[in-house]
Amino acid sequence: MSGLTFEQLRIPIALVLIVIALFIFLPRGDDTEPAATFATPAPTIVVGEPGGEVVSSDTPPPAATATPVPTITPAPTATPTPAPTPQPVAQDGFSAEVLACQSTSGSTCNGQLGTLPPNAGSFTALVRFTDANAGDAINAVLDGPAGTISGGAYTLQGSGDGYFYSTFSAGNLPAGQYTLTATRNGNPIATTSFARG
Repeated sequence: MSGLTFEQLRIPIALVLIVIALFIFLPRGDDTEPAATFATPAPTIVVGEPGGEVVSSDTPPPAATATPVPTITPAPTATPTPAPTPQPVAQDGFSAEVLACQSTSGSTCNGQLGTLPPNAGSFTALVRFTDANAGDAINAVLDGPAGTISGGAYTLQGSGDGYFYSTFSAGNLPAGQYTLTATRNGNPIATTSFARG
């Protein structure tokens, strides 16, 4: 068999070089990711003690101050933390939940209560809500062996998502089962329960 001449190899070599050039120089896909687009969030309502004010979500929340937490002696048996009762969403989209907390940090419940210790001096009712309307009056009401105790209602100055909290004194509450109810314009919107140890 005789060796191949340049004339015979010219076309296959040219094809191989073209394939290599295409592989090197043609783009194989976009390596950059598209820039993320973010919708501008709607202002949220931040409500605290009665007589507080509405704060836009664009405004940073005030710095939290440390609050001493009483030492709690562990109970001999574990007590499950109750989940708030989900409520149906209103026709205008409003929905809410209420939590019984040892304390709060903004809209965060610190130490959700299943049982309120006998030595606890107070607890905080935290109501988190969505799609509220300006003029809605939000409140928390405690029912149990001590009777009905109403927190201070707050009338919202703006609309949107937010939270409300009210602190209840627990020093004179007798032992027993309690129900915490959040209300909107006097109508129940969410409930949760806990026991006083």
